[in-house]
Amino acid sequence: MILIFIYFYFYLIQFKLYIYNEMKRGFFIFLLFLSILNSCNETVNLNPENEKQISQKAEQEVRDFITNQYNFFSVGSIDIAKKTFAKDAIIIGTDESEFLVGWDKIKSSLLGQIEVIENPKFISRNLKIVVSDNSDMASYSQILNFSYRTPTTESSSGVKYEIDDIRNSGVIKKIDGNWKIVQIHWSIGVKGQVIEYEFQK
Repeated sequence: MILIFIYFYFYLIQFKLYIYNEMKRGFFIFLLFLSILNSCNETVNLNPENEKQISQKAEQEVRDFITNQYNFFSVGSIDIAKKTFAKDAIIIGTDESEFLVGWDKIKSSLLGQIEVIENPKFISRNLKIVVSDNSDMASYSQILNFSYRTPTTESSSGVKYEIDDIRNSGVIKKIDGNWKIVQIHWSIGVKGQVIEYEFQK
């Protein structure tokens, strides 16, 4: 009888130790899970000051890109233009034929324009920018005054043209770390109304 009691007593001790070790291991796993979760939150959830800095940096990048997006005209480089536009970009222009989708069609149009445009100058005003929450996409609108000269030929010394109040808007996206035009629109306001209506108060 005493042997049975001793055996039962040691069995009970072993059982308690097993339960204790399992609880300790479970508690350790729980703490590890909380630590990982907290680490993830610290990585993903930026404090407001960091978010503000990222937003300001993105907006400045967007402004710089918009300012320089027509540089390919100035240097007459289709290679720079290719780096400026996304592969599936869309151009909507003033001319009836200027609804161009995809780089191949855009390239054909730009090659023709580069050939007849020299010394282009763009003066911008009323620039408005909206940057996406994750800072990888932006839309903008602005009014442009555009001037250029046609090339000098044997029969002409070139002619200067000025086009004012061009309405320009677009969407740009950061692709593989570089801003690209994904959609751009140019238009010149028509005098009068295509569809007659009255502005309501």
